Amino acid sequence: MSNERMPLGIEGAPTTKTSPVGINAILVVIIVLAVVAVYYYSPGLYESEKEERQRITATFSDVYSEQTVDSEGDGRYDYLNISVGVNVSESGKYSVDGSLYVGDNTLYSSNTLSLSAGEQEIVLSFKGLDIYLQRFNSSYQLRNLTLRVIKGNASFKMDYKEYAYNTLFYNYTDFQNSVHINKTGTITGSSSDMNLTSDDYSFDVKETAASVTIKVDYDISKVGVRDSWIDLYIYYGEKDEPSESKTGIDENPKIITLNSEQIAGIGYGKWVGLIHHCNDPGAISTTGNTASYTLTIDVVYE
Repeated sequence: MSNERMPLGIEGAPTTKTSPVGINAILVVIIVLAVVAVYYYSPGLYESEKEERQRITATFSDVYSEQTVDSEGDGRYDYLNISVGVNVSESGKYSVDGSLYVGDNTLYSSNTLSLSAGEQEIVLSFKGLDIYLQRFNSSYQLRNLTLRVIKGNASFKMDYKEYAYNTLFYNYTDFQNSVHINKTGTITGSSSDMNLTSDDYSFDVKETAASVTIKVDYDISKVGVRDSWIDLYIYYGEKDEPSESKTGIDENPKIITLNSEQIAGIGYGKWVGLIHHCNDPGAISTTGNTASYTLTIDVVYE
């Protein structure tokens, strides 16, 4: 008969050693139960792309049309819009993106819309100026079309077409060759001690720009000052020193016009137009001293 005794636990009960394998098995069961609970109580959280694609069908219907838009009314097309037909099995948010091949260059466009179930269309819009700057006369190709369904922060690819549509024939001169910007605003409370400025009006100047014209018309309600006027500045890139300016109290409107040689001397890229509201020294009171202005910017390309 063995004299070996079992170790005593609480209230003298014999204790037993728990196998590490048993502990691991229990942990695995707990983790599995937690994952299952999250899955069932958070619908769609772990829904896979495959499951989403099986539940929803969305395809291109191979129906296309094109429209040109002359929003400036100057006889040049500001946009070439291509309508892309889609067929979706349920209402929701869908996106289409694609590229327009203009010669050797590509222009990209995308659009996202909330659609009802059935045959629908999504319009891809291409800027006329971007087409003009390619300087290519031809029929243009719409390619690499991708249709996606949007679910929360996720999107699922539903259909794709490498070659989709050929447009009508266009001369590049059919399209807009300029950028026109029109802004209005007011600057109130400027004094002889502090000239207030407008918002920054930034615009792009690309190579082959033939002219840049920036003009400001203004009207001033003078309160407590002898003279009050608007100065006009153009900056290239960061606002360090102005590249061009029109200052002084005599001119209204103030106009800066630059030709291609002057533009090249300043540089291509981001330009900024800025307006200062100025006053004669010795202002008595500036409360209500207001300058209202209309700023127009025109960039014309060769």
